[in-house]
Amino acid sequence: MFRIFCFSFCLLFTTYISKSAYSKSSINNDALINVFQKGFKCAKKGKVDSAVLYFHKAIDEAKQVHDTVIWVKSCNNISVLRNNQGRYDQSIQAGLEILDILKEKKQNKSKLMALINVGISYYKKSDFPKALKYFIEAKDYALQFNSIIGELGTCYEEIGHVYRIIGDFKNAMIHYEKGLEVRLELRSKKAIAISYNNIGDLLLEQKKFSEALVNFEKSLKIKNEFGDKMKISLTLHNISNVEFKLGQVQNAKSNLLLAIKNRKEVNDRLGLVSSYLLLSIILIHENNFTKAEHYLLRAKELAKEIKTLDLERDIYLQLKNLYAAQNKGKEALAYYDKYISIKDSIFNTENMQHMQEMETRYQTREKEQQIEVLNIEKEAKANESFYMKIVLGVFLFSLLPIGFFVKQRQKTRILKERVAASNRECTKLGMELHDSISGNLTYLCRSMEKESVGESFVDQLRQVSDEVRGISHQLNMTAIANQEFRDALSDSLQLDHFPEDIDLKIYVPDGFEIDDYEKKINLIRIVQELKTNSLKHGNASSIVISFSRVQNKVRLAYTDNGIGFDLKEAKKGNGLINIRERVELLSGKLDWQTSPGNGVSFHLTV
Repeated sequence: MFRIFCFSFCLLFTTYISKSAYSKSSINNDALINVFQKGFKCAKKGKVDSAVLYFHKAIDEAKQVHDTVIWVKSCNNISVLRNNQGRYDQSIQAGLEILDILKEKKQNKSKLMALINVGISYYKKSDFPKALKYFIEAKDYALQFNSIIGELGTCYEEIGHVYRIIGDFKNAMIHYEKGLEVRLELRSKKAIAISYNNIGDLLLEQKKFSEALVNFEKSLKIKNEFGDKMKISLTLHNISNVEFKLGQVQNAKSNLLLAIKNRKEVNDRLGLVSSYLLLSIILIHENNFTKAEHYLLRAKELAKEIKTLDLERDIYLQLKNLYAAQNKGKEALAYYDKYISIKDSIFNTENMQHMQEMETRYQTREKEQQIEVLNIEKEAKANESFYMKIVLGVFLFSLLPIGFFVKQRQKTRILKERVAASNRECTKLGMELHDSISGNLTYLCRSMEKESVGESFVDQLRQVSDEVRGISHQLNMTAIANQEFRDALSDSLQLDHFPEDIDLKIYVPDGFEIDDYEKKINLIRIVQELKTNSLKHGNASSIVISFSRVQNKVRLAYTDNGIGFDLKEAKKGNGLINIRERVELLSGKLDWQTSPGNGVSFHLTV
């Protein structure tokens, strides 16, 4: 999963507006500037809501004195601040207000930045078609300027990000390269380094390691000129990772040790844990077990200090691999147990947090409903004598939609029962696997810690135990429903045990979530059915799964390069029937294209 782009928001054009900037020093302008500056000060202190209130006040006063400069700047600040808060609709609203104010303006930087910021907000909402629309509009507007401007490179870059997230790597590369061309012409070195890094990341995602390495090295060369050790060490780490994949082990070690040196100097403890972990993997590959153990133990202690359970889990897994490679069964089992313990702890913690969030949302909704009922009752009593006939008339008329509503509720309940029935057995089976079979396998592993039993056999048995545990999580609908969508999808696909020879790409935008239980479960089940078909029947070597949200609807795109099948002949198969039934229950719009020898292309909108 590649790193989602991070547009560096700043308070654009929001430096203090000096009173000398106005030829007229009127009382109205003085008061307006003071309000704007108060908002700016609050924003710098992190008091976002207070800042937004001041900027709204500045907008109201700016409208009265026809000051479009402060009007636009205030809208821009609101757009940026709300975007940083994740309140994207408000950010978009402020950006669109700027575009309305400046609709007739040519070569205006504020208008250009508003187009870009609106696009970014739609991107973060996972509304990629609208994001692409505004980025392209921004690019076309930037091309109208008399000279090349840096924002043009930004536009190409953002367009590339959108194509990349939806899996269109060809167009992503085209726009990344156009952005690089602009930045090279402007000689903007820091931006050039970012472009090389974006291209390197895209090539790495496509497993084009040699080409990725070239671009990472170009990025590193520029970063070295500025001496930012934090950024330099990150690029060195990425280069080392690519070199190791290319078999350039000594180069990988040298660059990684340099990254570790830089990270120590800037006290980048999180980065140190990652680099220690990668270095240990390289050393295990070289059978240098003593040094690998040294770095893994250092990484373990540091991970505990900074409380990064995800990295601590990965460290325990590598310690298990280290001791298994040395045929030290007892030590391998001990660290494997710790790995499982932390993995389950993360799983359970996330479930508990999700359940608490659901409970909080429920209590909040319940309280809001109670307040609403009390307000309605109060209003009804206050106006009872005057509005009695109207109330009675409305009440009688409302019986019609209520009857319709009740009927729809009954229909929905029936659908929910069908969904629950199809999932209940899976949940029961998952719990049985976890509580009974998995427990018995773990007991057998511990019972076989005798010299007479081959340690390789014990390790294989432990692997079977882990797979059973993964299947139990995969089948347990309750557990899946209580996870965030990204994690639920990963567990349901058993990514820890996914075949290494299959090129699997999954795109789930940051913050993507499905609150509706039935929709979430059925979409995950559909993906499971598709994956099973690709691996067991389709002989696929590449699978791409993408989720996005378009106009409050969820879009699933699934493609593979397998042998495909005749859709008419396969209609009676259980897998296809299950998928169609789930799509029907979700009232989804399905587009399924496949034929013998041409893979599978599955697009669903619900």
